[in-house]
Amino acid sequence: MLKKLVFVAVCLAYSCVSATAQDARTVIANAQKALGDPKSITYSGSAKDVSFQQCGANAVVFACQGTHDPMRPISNYVRVIDLAAPASRHTGTTNNIGPGGSTTLTPGTFFQQVTPQQADISQPWASSLELYITPWGFLKGAAENNATVARRRVDGKNYTVVAWSPKVTAASGKTYVVNGYVNDRGIVERVETWLGETIMGDMHILATYSSWKDFGGVMAPSTIVQTRGGWPFFEVVVTAAKANPADLASLVPAPVPAAARGGGAPAAGAAAPPALTVSSEKLGEGLYRLTTGAGSYDSLIVEFRDFVMMLEAGQAEARALAYIAEAKKLIPNKPIRYVMNTHPHADHTGGLPAMVAEGATIITQKNNEQFFERALNTPRTLLNDTLAKNPKKARIEAVSEKKVYSDGTRTVEMYHVSPVPHSNGLMVAYIGKEKILFQGDFSLPAAGQAANDHVKALVPVLEKLNLDFDRYINVHAPAVPQTKADLWKAVGK
Repeated sequence: MLKKLVFVAVCLAYSCVSATAQDARTVIANAQKALGDPKSITYSGSAKDVSFQQCGANAVVFACQGTHDPMRPISNYVRVIDLAAPASRHTGTTNNIGPGGSTTLTPGTFFQQVTPQQADISQPWASSLELYITPWGFLKGAAENNATVARRRVDGKNYTVVAWSPKVTAASGKTYVVNGYVNDRGIVERVETWLGETIMGDMHILATYSSWKDFGGVMAPSTIVQTRGGWPFFEVVVTAAKANPADLASLVPAPVPAAARGGGAPAAGAAAPPALTVSSEKLGEGLYRLTTGAGSYDSLIVEFRDFVMMLEAGQAEARALAYIAEAKKLIPNKPIRYVMNTHPHADHTGGLPAMVAEGATIITQKNNEQFFERALNTPRTLLNDTLAKNPKKARIEAVSEKKVYSDGTRTVEMYHVSPVPHSNGLMVAYIGKEKILFQGDFSLPAAGQAANDHVKALVPVLEKLNLDFDRYINVHAPAVPQTKADLWKAVGK
């Protein structure tokens, strides 16, 4: 009797799987039909983008107002999606902003693509997902990858949710998932997936497609909004669309090769970067500058009576771990209780997860508090880094305009630097005993060059604060030590 019941249960289970697979195929086929089942599609209009954790060039508002605000406008926007290749390209006319917070805008070109090689779902998900989070790419992926189907209610609406996974897995070995939300008319209104990201953890990527309309024989959304980690990332207003264009290949011309642009990913098989060799400069009793030489992101470590404070843990996990190890050699038997973050840009936050795993509280300007609270406390199931292996809740200590850390033996002062165009969440640290100002990204110009607008904005702030400093230490290590006199000279004082 027991064997019969087991047999019946197994049969029912397989019947359910078969029915679910059949339902998914039906939902996908109906959705493809509702979208006109194009083999390729192009749409155009205007767009906005942003460099993650930064603000884009904007002809109206130069200074950052907040995380990803303002975004960079893109005019003459065109996107093509070729499902047969499969591939995607989009381009437009935009602005580029000068380095280090310059407010000088220059004409630029936006261009992004997913090549047929990148669209192979056994390749890195970060390179292919921009194709597969489009409604058309999503349905293609779902049709080819054993999709499942369920019902779900989101934002007051009922959806049929189709889910599938690429073949590539995350760094942790976990399977990626991509969900498409199909309404009762067979229209894909939302597509979401997750990607492991250094600061954002299991970063939620959501693309919403709204105000669908018939653009002369092809269905397309009038508004496209993509968020990452809950923050604005990319937006499009669609004013025209066409299915199966005969001139597909010429609509978005091939880009200049990466080598000619001076950028691009490292070549396959390229040697791994050499291990970091940390050296230290003693600046005072219990005060050291940590560096790895040319191209370094420098940090300071400050010894207090019962703990150590690290000023900045930028760039990457490897650097943070190397600096943690060096700090423990120089100042043994004291915990690293605090790490100060100069500002929230990606190259100044890469070491923070390792510091959270170490147990350090992050000191950051108040405008960054929400970003770090949300980002660093997101699950990290897709990652295999130090914080994923040793999960801890990130503790954030926000500084509004000024905060002083002192135990009677050592004092460090933190100041909000505003207004400056580079970020609205910038801080500098002042160590009065040794007359040191520590800052990130206020880099002095090369000999004979003019200071950028970011550096020019710093000086009046420092004059108002009336800080008595001699040494001017940048996170981005200069070739030779710099002083207040060098800063004043750079701005013509």
